[in-house]
Amino acid sequence: MGGGSAALELPFHDRTLLRARSPPFVHPDAFSVFSPQLKLSVEPSETVVTQAFVVSKDQVTALKRACVGGDGGRVSTFCALSAHVWRCVCVARRLPPDATTRLTFPASVRRSIRPPLPPGYCGNGIIWLGAAGKVRDVTSSESEDLVFVAGQINSAVRRMDDELVRSAIDYFELTEINSKPAPGRMPETELRVISWLGMPVYDVDFGGGKPLAMLRAVSERAGFVYLMDSGKGDGGVRVLMCTEAAILNDFQRLLYARF
Repeated sequence: MGGGSAALELPFHDRTLLRARSPPFVHPDAFSVFSPQLKLSVEPSETVVTQAFVVSKDQVTALKRACVGGDGGRVSTFCALSAHVWRCVCVARRLPPDATTRLTFPASVRRSIRPPLPPGYCGNGIIWLGAAGKVRDVTSSESEDLVFVAGQINSAVRRMDDELVRSAIDYFELTEINSKPAPGRMPETELRVISWLGMPVYDVDFGGGKPLAMLRAVSERAGFVYLMDSGKGDGGVRVLMCTEAAILNDFQRLLYARF
């Protein structure tokens, strides 16, 4: 293209790339990580608050180091922060040690499906994955506690492949589940972590200059966590918690106690 103009990437709208197989087939092992539906309770909702906490670059580095132990491996910022937040929430909520707790998160299928979705594909292209464990294991005070928890999350991330994506698509084809969440509250054993890390949310300018803060609108459900860049370009992460007001102070204390 002449004149130094940038190539224009046209949007791609062909939804047949994500159609179900014929016949649909759900791999028996898919549900070990695939989380098709939000589990809700009809119990009355408690007061929910939304609060942002900043974790510095040095604190993120310390968490990632704690999540790999002494084997010198690597773990993502998402896995490290999710592991720490999951542990803190379980402790703050005072969950029974024998209870099973679950953390779920959205994962992009764009690079996992075969063939991969084209760069200009318009659509979310995500499925929900999950990791689960006994509360006693997630909240263990042993030196390797975060290694185990981060490992559970990382194992779910590594399971993301074409077969898992196809099984998820086929599952929805067979069940025809309504993707719109029904009214209700999430059980205290459930936690959802959504990563907005790397999204250019601070590049938006509506005429008033760079935003001072970018946050999610107030949530009416507890148990949702959003991870996003701090906005200062310093490598820090903003942890946006939608949680019960009754545990907020305990969660804040636990979040920073490790540092």
